Amino acid sequence: MKSIVKILVLVALFSVSACNAPLAATEESKAVDTPTPEIDTAQPVLKTSMCDFVIVSARFVDEVHGTKPNHGEKILLVILSQPRLEQLDPATFSLEAFDKMVHDTTKGPIYIQGSDGSETISTMGGWVDEEFAMGFKVPATAETYTLYWPDNPPMDIAVE
Repeated sequence: MKSIVKILVLVALFSVSACNAPLAATEESKAVDTPTPEIDTAQPVLKTSMCDFVIVSARFVDEVHGTKPNHGEKILLVILSQPRLEQLDPATFSLEAFDKMVHDTTKGPIYIQGSDGSETISTMGGWVDEEFAMGFKVPATAETYTLYWPDNPPMDIAVE
């Protein structure tokens, strides 16, 4: 009788281990066979709740849609797109969703810090000609600028 119980226990153990073996191999195969998406390392990616963005360029302008900087300020436009896109498409990009996202400050504000220690939040966002831009009125005294966006590392802004 003891021999029969031992045999049944061994059969049960072999059956359980045999059932688990293909599952583990399948999971391992999935991990190996799943291609990882290519990451464009040429431009740092801003991860947001809406989508991923890249900074295409940044420049100073004298005026944006009739808005001029106050004395001692400059308007800094930060041009955004998505990875692997030259520019965003106004027909498919939701300005409303973007506006809602940038005004959700539960994780902190989006701002530019100048080399003079100033912190400037964006007061403008939208289409400038065919480009999508965020506008910041920054102090004219700052020489360098860093973008702070929640859940992303600080990004130095290269102004053209």
